Amino acid sequence: GGAGFPTGMKWNFCARSQGDVKYVLCNANEDEPGTFKDRVLLTEKGKMLFEGMAIAGYAIGAQNGILYLRGEYAYLRNLLESQLSELRKAGILGNNAGGKQGFNFDIRIQSGAGAYVCGEETALIESAEGKRGEPRNKPPFPVQSGYLGKPTIINNVETFCAVCRIAEKGSTWYKEMGTADSTGTKLLSISGDCDKPGVYEIEWGMTIQQMLDMVGAKDVQAVQVAGPSGTCIPPSEFGRKIAF
Repeated sequence: GGAGFPTGMKWNFCARSQGDVKYVLCNANEDEPGTFKDRVLLTEKGKMLFEGMAIAGYAIGAQNGILYLRGEYAYLRNLLESQLSELRKAGILGNNAGGKQGFNFDIRIQSGAGAYVCGEETALIESAEGKRGEPRNKPPFPVQSGYLGKPTIINNVETFCAVCRIAEKGSTWYKEMGTADSTGTKLLSISGDCDKPGVYEIEWGMTIQQMLDMVGAKDVQAVQVAGPSGTCIPPSEFGRKIAF
């Protein structure tokens, strides 16, 4: 999950939280400079995202999901709304969603207004409730008291899409990729002075030098990671692995 927090643990906490109403929120407020992986998934894999949210709803016992969409991605809204309609017609969403008797789950889209801070989960909740997007004090955590004071999980676009693949192919398949402590794959948004910028899905454990070779970057002085609040890695550290 986001910031490396185990998604299964978060969902388990929320599933055990007391409350007759629970919520699934997708953080699509991708506004870290240089990051565009979620935009690609929203454009190419919208249905996979929504199916992942439905799986999350089933796991925690929620009936409602909200896709919090970055304001600058407003041009994607009509596409995503049409995909939601198709999923409702197919029985993936709505009453007895996915053919699960008694599981009623639907998703709506809510647009943000371009605030960077709303990428933080509690600020996102405040904004989704129609208030000023400012972080809340924690505890309580969203899994205890989130959207409208109800138990809530928040994950990003990439996590919900990964959930679909894990449900389809199994956890053993996923754990065969990556490293012992960082299993699976990661999407990288790569830009800058290289021949082939773009979004790459890699296995955890790739070195910075392997990444540079993959995208055709030569005579590199530094690699900036994690946006403007991150750090610059010098050539002496290009042997470091990309992992949690």
